[in-house]
Amino acid sequence: MTRALRRVAETLLVLLVLSVLTFLLTSLAPGDPAEEILRRGGVQPTAESVAVLRGELGLDRPLFSRYLRWLLGVLRGDFGRSYADRAPVAAEILSRVPATLRLAGTASLIAVGLAVLVSVRAALRPRALDSRIARVVTVAVAAVPPYIVGILLISVVAVGMRALPTGGDGSPGAVILPAVTLGLAGTATLLRLLRADLAAVARLPFVKLAVAKGLSARRTVMVHALRAAAPGAITAAGVVLAELLAGAVIVETLFAWPGVGQLAVTAIRQRDIPIVQAYVLLTALATVLVLTLADLCVSVADPRVRR
Repeated sequence: MTRALRRVAETLLVLLVLSVLTFLLTSLAPGDPAEEILRRGGVQPTAESVAVLRGELGLDRPLFSRYLRWLLGVLRGDFGRSYADRAPVAAEILSRVPATLRLAGTASLIAVGLAVLVSVRAALRPRALDSRIARVVTVAVAAVPPYIVGILLISVVAVGMRALPTGGDGSPGAVILPAVTLGLAGTATLLRLLRADLAAVARLPFVKLAVAKGLSARRTVMVHALRAAAPGAITAAGVVLAELLAGAVIVETLFAWPGVGQLAVTAIRQRDIPIVQAYVLLTALATVLVLTLADLCVSVADPRVRR
């Protein structure tokens, strides 16, 4: 109970610091949002019109006063209104969340599935040609930036083979290419950690005893070694999922995926500060929650952590 309360307190402190940094960085960025809004509306900004709009947006208040007002609104679930269309920021983000969760969830399944498959195969037959090829290909793909992988997939699969749509969310198969692009980025990290854990577990006495008693290599790896390596794999999977949520911005933009990341990129271009602030804070919150959930799962899988 004490550990859980301490973790909650640490999470709240991290979120408070992140809220301060998010508000300061977005508020002190170069340029005046009021001028940008006027120009985008086809109005030539003047000193009077800029002053009036700054007053309507609350930008004429002191920085600390604006932060407190924003923070109190966030605690009530109110992130303000978009500068672009004056719509509630919370409603705009919530409308995009299902698409981002669908993309991140599918990418996570791809990353975890490939990592477990290749790791188990490497543990069963470490010197087999297919195990070596899979490891080399996975690491090579992870070394390439996701947008390069995405462009290659679009060129070969979508344009060349015409097998899948190039982007958007208009068909059931539209999620495949962006999910593969995003999932391959997390596969290598999870694969390296899981392979190292399985190799370390394979040298433990209880695994050697299981082999000596006549258990098959497949059963030894799948039942005993993989279970013992689960805590490290769960932690790595939590980190990978957090990275996928944060890295979805590039993939969503590349594939025109209607998620929160694409909304954030559009907001940055338009200097729509309320949406940018909400996106950064909610992404940080999701990352903290995912890592906390991974820690709780590790404590359930490994009694030593609870003790």
